[in-house]
Amino acid sequence: MSIEYNPKYMKHFYDPVWENFEDGFWQGIKQRKLKFQKCSGCGTFSHPPRVRCPKCKGEGWEWVESSGKGRIYSWTVARQEVHPAFRVPFEIVLVEMENEPGVRLISNMVDCTPEEISFDMPVEVCFREVTKEWALPMFKKVGG
Repeated sequence: MSIEYNPKYMKHFYDPVWENFEDGFWQGIKQRKLKFQKCSGCGTFSHPPRVRCPKCKGEGWEWVESSGKGRIYSWTVARQEVHPAFRVPFEIVLVEMENEPGVRLISNMVDCTPEEISFDMPVEVCFREVTKEWALPMFKKVGG
């Protein structure tokens, strides 16, 4: 199962709104690239985007493109409708990124049943169109 959107409600999908310090993440998403902040002072990766580094308190960041590879850290399956725009069931996963220590991203799985998901399962990012202008990062099984 994959997350499916009810097209009837997609006209209500709004373009993301973000702060200046999040610009690199959302510009990457527009280009179908997954980018994370890396502190230029101490090299700490961070997500969600922040103004200051949580480790050294520096304000210098660079945006680094991720390989998109990670492992399932945790997940849940929504079996009760939470909003009519999302058809149930669908999986919500917390992915620990492979090359960005400390970075975890919440997203959805595609092309996978809830029974196939397991702790530490390798996954990779893919982008699924939500509207003509926006595709969101989701994850699929490696080799799946």
